[in-house]
Amino acid sequence: MNASVIIEERLQRTAGLLRMRRVLQHTATAGCVASVVVLILGIAMVRGWMENVAVVSALLVALGFGGFLAWLIVMASIMTKSIPRKSLAASLEGGDSRLLDRLNTLVFLEKNRRADVARWFFTRIARQTGGVLEHKSAPAGISFARPFIHLCIFIFLFVSTCFFYAHFHPWARLAAADADRRARNTIAQKNPTVALPTNNVTEENKAWGEVRITDPARDLKVTKVDVVPLQIEAAASQSLKQISWFSTVNGGVESSHVLPSPPEPRYAVYQPMVYLDEYHLADWDVLTYYAKARTQPGDGYASDIYFLEVRPFREDILKMPGGEGGKAYQTLSEMTSLIERQQHIIRETHQYEQSPDAPANLRQQDRQKLADGEDDLDDSVRHLYAKMTTDMENQPIGEALDNLAKAQHALDDSSRSLLDNIIPDAQGHERSALTDLIAARKMFQKAVSDHPDSFKDKPENEERDPMADSAKQLGDIAEFRNETKAARDFVKKTAEEQRKLAGKVAATPRLNQTNLATDESKLQKSLADFEQQHPQMFRQATNETTTAAKSLDQAVNALEKRTGGQRATSTAADDLDKLAAAMNRQAEGRDLGDAYKLKKVLDKQMDALNEMQRGTNDLSSEQRQQAATASKETMRQLREITESKTGTNNFGPELHDSLTGTNKSSVDSQLNKLASAQNKQDQKDAAGEARKGLQNISEAFKNSLPTAMQAAQKHDSLNPGGQEGFQHGMAQLESLKQQLESGHPLSAGQQQKEMNEAASALEQGLTDLYGHDDQAQKLVALVDDTLKEKGKAPDMVTLKKLMDQLRNFSVEVADKQGKKENPEITNIDPSRLPPAYRGRIEKYYEKLSERKP
Repeated sequence: MNASVIIEERLQRTAGLLRMRRVLQHTATAGCVASVVVLILGIAMVRGWMENVAVVSALLVALGFGGFLAWLIVMASIMTKSIPRKSLAASLEGGDSRLLDRLNTLVFLEKNRRADVARWFFTRIARQTGGVLEHKSAPAGISFARPFIHLCIFIFLFVSTCFFYAHFHPWARLAAADADRRARNTIAQKNPTVALPTNNVTEENKAWGEVRITDPARDLKVTKVDVVPLQIEAAASQSLKQISWFSTVNGGVESSHVLPSPPEPRYAVYQPMVYLDEYHLADWDVLTYYAKARTQPGDGYASDIYFLEVRPFREDILKMPGGEGGKAYQTLSEMTSLIERQQHIIRETHQYEQSPDAPANLRQQDRQKLADGEDDLDDSVRHLYAKMTTDMENQPIGEALDNLAKAQHALDDSSRSLLDNIIPDAQGHERSALTDLIAARKMFQKAVSDHPDSFKDKPENEERDPMADSAKQLGDIAEFRNETKAARDFVKKTAEEQRKLAGKVAATPRLNQTNLATDESKLQKSLADFEQQHPQMFRQATNETTTAAKSLDQAVNALEKRTGGQRATSTAADDLDKLAAAMNRQAEGRDLGDAYKLKKVLDKQMDALNEMQRGTNDLSSEQRQQAATASKETMRQLREITESKTGTNNFGPELHDSLTGTNKSSVDSQLNKLASAQNKQDQKDAAGEARKGLQNISEAFKNSLPTAMQAAQKHDSLNPGGQEGFQHGMAQLESLKQQLESGHPLSAGQQQKEMNEAASALEQGLTDLYGHDDQAQKLVALVDDTLKEKGKAPDMVTLKKLMDQLRNFSVEVADKQGKKENPEITNIDPSRLPPAYRGRIEKYYEKLSERKP
């Protein structure tokens, strides 16, 4: 190949590398500048220096467009600008010592190459240079160190910016600040478009608006075939622009339902129908809904949030193993109660968001209450988890427990977001917690339906010795607790030794680190041997255990090869610390589970003592001694749990107080008397007194549970009765009426189930509310005669008549009770009403009088 062509090709290749270096360096520099600017904007949002979303958005758009335009200009300049051949030659010479300055000489002689003196030298030097470059491509002497440094700085700034935005949520804070600013402006803004009545002398001339769902205006328990009529009202001092209602299934993606434009500019009423079968809902799903309205100036108003919970027909629920008194029914009721509690917190948070103009101190108190509610619910979910694992230890409830664990994380995140005043994040975590709780309930119901035999309450074997059984259970619990403590201590000690070994590696020259590989190998083997001997202790920390074992193996290899030993041993120490933390978290859960196991043992011991008190069993001295020892051991282990750090967090002080002081001394004394009693009467007396002491401990256990868990155990959420039961029955009748009117017929079987559901709810509600009142009992008989087991729905006239009778009776009773309780407000003096309110009432009746009949 011609020497000149080879030289020119190498020069052009060098020019390309130089341009690439400049492109990389300038691009990284531009990225650094953009990251710094975005980070500064984030800091400004977090510190509250910026409160306008539009301004920040405009700045970011301008930054993005301007930065991209500047980068294009710089890139175009780099690609079009020629590089001096002298610089290209110098770069090639610097990268290949074989050229011996020939290329620099050629570039120097290029201008005078046609001169007689230089011609002979130029041709010969070019031939020599081409020969060198032809045999082996000369590497260009171009250093990419500076562009690489710029790139590293850009990556660091970019990651820092991303971490800042992910950790401090500046956009959420900006949105909250913008909402507060807009609320303040709305309150301060004068409304020139609304002419208030002349007699409205006390009302301020300010923009206002309100959206309400006036029917049903409460949460409902429905079946998946029900029809729910809604009534949405919106009013504002400014013209309404858009009115919608929104629905969410199980806390998932929100769907919008736009309503028609209102015929009147400032007031609207809508009556949409919710056909639940169109949402393809399943049993135990929850539909969340609320309404929103916007005015022409852009102000927004929202109603309260309500929930429609889809339930199976009660007759299907009662088919669960054990029926209404079974463990499956009780667990399902407790789950439902916790879900209702989370729904209440979601509603309260929504209301908090709608009142940004409240005083700052009150808003802080409200956030604290909401966060405390989430913390209490988090504790209640943990207790439910422990109770289920204790009561249903060998039953297929793994998926339900997994979802309960997810709900705990979401509740914890929600509480922290509320305390940090990041309301959008808090609402997202609240919905996630609701989703997980609903999923846990559905998975539990599915497990019961798929494996009904596994959930049947197994009868106690009368031939087994309850005292020996109790002693065995206590021994197993104590053994397991000791094994757990030994595993925690072993992992903690291993982590400490690994940390010391990492320090030795850091202080030892690399050539001498091979000697430390033996120590590392011993640590690795000891952990593996301990795990093999106690596999159950590591079962719930599989990921952390696997990671730690892998890190130890890598540390051994690194020390043996004398490469990267310091980094590998430090990583292994970190992973062992994570394993130790995971073991500690599991120990907290196991302590709670052990407490519930001990509570079961305590209840069995109370039953045994009750039989002794009644004299139904004749026990030997040895058996009585065994019973007394077992009861003392139960109290000792429970006290040990309550005095631990985890026990203090899991239970209230009542349980610990009942296991110490007077009550414990009294129980111990009676148990000693029981063991040493010489006659049956003394045995009965001591057994009775000891049972009372254990009963105090059992009651203290219940009273020490989180508030939401206590409420869940006291209240049957699946059969509330009373006013709620009456309203549920009326809602079922309303749904049946809507189905008949709208042409959405049900099958005969579903229709009869719905009528039975309504009849049962109404009968229980009327009985709970009004007892044996003659008129109430006549209505109960009428409901039973009209709805139960008729094979088909009553005609529309009969159904409406029944509903009217039920409503009228309920209103009459409420009026009578109201007159007895508040006789002073029977007559209202209009002059005592505010002038603004009187003015609006007068205007309202003026409008009514103007309408033609």
